[in-house]
Amino acid sequence: MNDLTHTQLIRLPLLPDYTVLDVGAGTGRITIPMAKCVKRVTALEPSEKMLSILKATAEKEGVSNIQCINKPLEGFDAGAGVVSFDAVVASFSLFMVDMENALLKMDNLARNSVYLFLSASEWMDKNLQKLACDGEIPVCSDYIYVYNILNDLGIQANVEIWDVLSSESFSSLEDAAEKYASSYRIPSEKMGELKHYLRNLAVDNGKLVSNSKKKVAMIWWTKAQ
Repeated sequence: MNDLTHTQLIRLPLLPDYTVLDVGAGTGRITIPMAKCVKRVTALEPSEKMLSILKATAEKEGVSNIQCINKPLEGFDAGAGVVSFDAVVASFSLFMVDMENALLKMDNLARNSVYLFLSASEWMDKNLQKLACDGEIPVCSDYIYVYNILNDLGIQANVEIWDVLSSESFSSLEDAAEKYASSYRIPSEKMGELKHYLRNLAVDNGKLVSNSKKKVAMIWWTKAQ
């Protein structure tokens, strides 16, 4: 478990009997550790490829209480008989165009609480951002933007910001490219450009090394009981 995942988990007051909706689960970086702490996690993820990685990792780790749904939040209907989840979590996945409706939907789906993790500093440099999304949209919504929308909606949310230091080494350029492509959702057709970008990584004892210091914001609120 990396430092970012650890610092997120210690801030999530998840109980063993909880059901959790993970919005934009990706490859399961936080989904699978959460599933080890609760009754069930429903993983919403629009990318079929990401979900396949999540499923394979969960099977490898013996985690069987994750329901995977290949849809974005906008297309998700909990259905009859599913009133809500104990907690709704969105970890660096707020890419929605209609943020107001997305936040309202997450609030409506949560029985007890909602936890949003966003960057509070530049999460990646501009060259990497161009590879991830062609420079057309922000990598992820800014936490202040989200907080202000919540305030306009009458949701009084809490905010915590902390630093995360990370260092990761890669045995080869190919290894680094695969990890970056997965983490930042960079399409396969841009792997050549990504490898060119990664040639600037530092080298230590024959390995490529990425060091970073980032600020993470957690916005959360609890529902009136």
